[in-house]
Amino acid sequence: GPVEMIVRIFQEEGIQGVFKGGVSTCLCIAVSNFVYFYSFHALKSTRKQGDQKPTTDLLYACIAGCLNVLITNPLWVVNSRLRMAGVNKDSVRYKGQLDGLIRIFKEEGVKALWNGTKASLMLVSNPAIKFTVYEFLKRRVMKGSSTGQLTANKAFVLGAFATAVATILTYPLQMVQAKARNSQEQMALNKIAATILRKNGVPGFFHGLDSKLLQAMLASGFMFLAYEKIAHFVL
Repeated sequence: GPVEMIVRIFQEEGIQGVFKGGVSTCLCIAVSNFVYFYSFHALKSTRKQGDQKPTTDLLYACIAGCLNVLITNPLWVVNSRLRMAGVNKDSVRYKGQLDGLIRIFKEEGVKALWNGTKASLMLVSNPAIKFTVYEFLKRRVMKGSSTGQLTANKAFVLGAFATAVATILTYPLQMVQAKARNSQEQMALNKIAATILRKNGVPGFFHGLDSKLLQAMLASGFMFLAYEKIAHFVL
């Protein structure tokens, strides 16, 4: 389980191992969330007031997700390799985010910075599902609210639940995406999926789901909490 894995990493690599790639992850999340939320809100502002439909939310979320993927994929490629450094003996080690971007560009070419883009574009469905579920539940909850504002506790719970739904539905694609980003070879997505299926069967597509759910639900819960508070003052 996730706790046992954290203990094992701590024993083998120390405190640095537990936070491996932490700075890069924070940078990637910050840039990705800025691009996504800015795009999503910019698109939402174009529709008429009161014209709120799940299908419209889904469309806007997909467009914002595609923009996010195309802009930030190089950052996530480096981040994925930084976190996997030392796991495999053949893993290339980078000094940091900028060093990784430069070395991948020089050694593997510009295309390598967009490894896993196809899978990432398919995974636009993840934030799209997450935001659609969140907005749908939010509207239901807000109907009975007299303040016109979502409370911090409700925002956290709704965000965590919406993330759990999206993560479970799209996790097999996330596995394929992770394999594509970590590989220095340009492998087709169907070949990566076939390799996972051949070696580990269907359960291989859900390896590490419990850890991912824990991480994603907590992170998104706090993200939506902050999102609602900031949106209340800014918008």
